[in-house]
Amino acid sequence: MFLRTAAAIAFAIWLVRPVSAEAQFRLSDITVRDVATVVDVAVRIHERSARNRRAAGRPRADTPRRTGGSSGGSARGTTVSRGGSSRAGAMVVARGEQYLGVPYKWGGSTPSGFDCSGFVQYIYRDQGVSLPRTSRQMAHAGAEVPADVSWLREGDLMLFASNGSRIDHVAIYAGNNRIIHSSSSGNGVRYDDLGSRRGRWYASHMVAARRVTDNGRSLVNSLVAGSIPFDFFDPPDKAPGIR
Repeated sequence: MFLRTAAAIAFAIWLVRPVSAEAQFRLSDITVRDVATVVDVAVRIHERSARNRRAAGRPRADTPRRTGGSSGGSARGTTVSRGGSSRAGAMVVARGEQYLGVPYKWGGSTPSGFDCSGFVQYIYRDQGVSLPRTSRQMAHAGAEVPADVSWLREGDLMLFASNGSRIDHVAIYAGNNRIIHSSSSGNGVRYDDLGSRRGRWYASHMVAARRVTDNGRSLVNSLVAGSIPFDFFDPPDKAPGIR
């Protein structure tokens, strides 16, 4: 079967070879050397493909499992470490804390009023990291982190989907099982404890997480914002209101 396939390939190669108008095609013109060359090339390709498949099937011990959420951007293939602390992330949280109480404003991206992604984008811009505008675009920025709080560091982005699939809210993980974000249901920029009634809603609707800084450097591909088109501003979140 393999030799018949190789012979067919050789025959096809011969067919497309340029010939003069006077030349006539004859099956006898296909020499043993032609077939041997094709078989040798085919064997090399087959062996290389098999090696690649075996290598792709071996999981790396230091690579976390990939969980829900979008992938892509500069994150593809990036390995992240579990939990721990981040000086850059702590600075982001401290900067965000300065805006506690700023009111929620749909489409807002300044200290006069923030929506969820406008707040995250504004805070990270102060740290020299240029994030795209909406939560759906941010889901492609930086490095993918498993959507599990135990993996998160301060400063990681947590992405939520009110209906379980389409991302429509983003918050910054603040450490100690808390998030800081601009929430319509929370009347603006605030902390929420993931163990509280409101926090449990966010924990149960988290579908992805991204790490956008590591060791003081940005993990964000500068082309992400331009490659993921803007569709619409993030809608108000649907978490239980504050009491």
